[in-house]
Amino acid sequence: MSHEHPQAGPQVIELIGPAGVGKTGLLRVVAGLAPGVRTGLRFDRVRALPIVTWHAIALTPATLDMLFTDARWLSAGLRHLWRLRAFPSLLERARGSGHQTILLDEGPVFSLGRLSVFQRAHEGSGWLARAWNAEVARWRNRLTGVVLLDGDNDILAQRIRNRAKQHPVKNGSDRQIFEFLDGYRAAYRDIATRLNADGRVQIVEIDTTTRPFEEIAADIVAAMNAWGHRPESVPAQRRA
Repeated sequence: MSHEHPQAGPQVIELIGPAGVGKTGLLRVVAGLAPGVRTGLRFDRVRALPIVTWHAIALTPATLDMLFTDARWLSAGLRHLWRLRAFPSLLERARGSGHQTILLDEGPVFSLGRLSVFQRAHEGSGWLARAWNAEVARWRNRLTGVVLLDGDNDILAQRIRNRAKQHPVKNGSDRQIFEFLDGYRAAYRDIATRLNADGRVQIVEIDTTTRPFEEIAADIVAAMNAWGHRPESVPAQRRA
């Protein structure tokens, strides 16, 4: 297990959940409620080029592992491995922004989940599995908390079908959409459990099915405020 300790600076929290839970909308509402929160981080491809080049070489063993599992997802898998490796430098640059909290919607848990669902990276003992587990250990020491969003499959499927944004299962059957949602739901819960193994990363679960986003966002802000003033370990919480 890594013995790295989080550096002083803003707390880093990720908003995660299966498609349709409302991550993007909630991120906007939270930003309006809490000006001290920086929402989202985006990669500058030009500035990141040296990092990309270095990790492209370092990730050569992962390329071989993914070719032998399912080559269709090779490009996306490598992209998410690179994101996991590149995020720390992005966070370092963000620490000087003056924000008290950095709230991510497509952060390390998102990439770990993608690798878990499509590459089965959480299984086995090969290079990819070792790299995946090493990233979980790394982010156990960098993340302050994870807000695990969820909802009823019927409601989430309806949201996926109704939104203008394209989605891989938007035109799928109920069964196809439910299987897709269940796969990501299981992956995110597994990752949250691993991150919370020593109680260092705080976890709160929130159902977004029925309540207005304003109420849910207020709960998220309250959780972030509590985590910012209480560094000791607390068990995972669940909110209706």
